[in-house]
Amino acid sequence: MNENNKKCYAILEKLNLHPRVVTHEPILNYETANKVDEELGLTGIETKTLFLKSKKGDNHYLFITLASERMDSKLLKNILGEKITMVTGDEMINLTGMQPGCMTPFGLQEELIQKVVIDPKIYNEEKLILAFGSETMSVEMTKEDLKTILDNEYKDKIIYLENS
Repeated sequence: MNENNKKCYAILEKLNLHPRVVTHEPILNYETANKVDEELGLTGIETKTLFLKSKKGDNHYLFITLASERMDSKLLKNILGEKITMVTGDEMINLTGMQPGCMTPFGLQEELIQKVVIDPKIYNEEKLILAFGSETMSVEMTKEDLKTILDNEYKDKIIYLENS
């Protein structure tokens, strides 16, 4: 268990949440994620958390959506008011200690994230699967648990995509 996993556990404990946390082989792609989900009997829908930055590099954002959805850069530019790009793998490791493809939306360094853009489609699902701070841990939680965590972590920083 690494420091990111410990931070994630601390948030769950603080909020008195009890989702299913699992340890598994390293997951760095959706094929492995689906295999692990099946092996462990996880029934939630895979999500993805994209770690983004402004073109200038001075602002950082999260975009949380279902694994099956694509990021619309133009829409995010309109919402955030500036051009954005993906953080490089090295930047992600340096800023968060997490591997690319394993970004979790909670337990991050305070003030690192300026805004969190949430695709409301995630709340159409009863259970969701998220990375849990490393490539070898995941969490399956209810949509209510995720909303509780995000509201706690990012109070005034959340923006919801308009349903398209």
